[in-house]
Amino acid sequence: MAVTALQSLELLERTYVFDGVEAPPFERERMRWVGTSLSIAGVPLLVGEGEIEEIIETPDIAPIPGTKAWMLGVASHRGGLLPIISGDVLFRRRPYAGRVRDYCMVLRRPGFYFGITLSGIERDLHFPIENRLMDQPVDDDFAPFALGGFRHGGKFLAILDIERLVADDELANASATANSANEEQTDD
Repeated sequence: MAVTALQSLELLERTYVFDGVEAPPFERERMRWVGTSLSIAGVPLLVGEGEIEEIIETPDIAPIPGTKAWMLGVASHRGGLLPIISGDVLFRRRPYAGRVRDYCMVLRRPGFYFGITLSGIERDLHFPIENRLMDQPVDDDFAPFALGGFRHGGKFLAILDIERLVADDELANASATANSANEEQTDD
């Protein structure tokens, strides 16, 4: 008995239906928050992807007289001068005594270009956006600059909002004033 082309096609279709594997269910791709885990003044934080220009080894710093205590000075970086801020003094209002802060993150925003010393660098992390917590308590010194965060490894990592940080009046003026902590008191 001769098999026609139509019969061959039907047979082939039945074979594929019988041997075929069911397609996997379509999963909608979840939106993810991506950023870098780091520490400033010993506080673990997250900084969003694209917020940091780079993380560098803290360069040699030349002090600038007449500036606030958190302004460490300027350093040569990529053919220019980079102001370096002590993350410990800026947030904790006291200098750090211990191991030298080996790294700093470089931030660039319109009108702002500076580095902040870091107490630690972890790695880039990814979190499902729906896991972001907005009502977790944050270290008091960082609360004005935090915008929610994520739980990771048994601890809460607050997200440092760089836009809030550069909008802060304290950061906008590094020159020492009569009320500044690092200005010397003189007796007349």
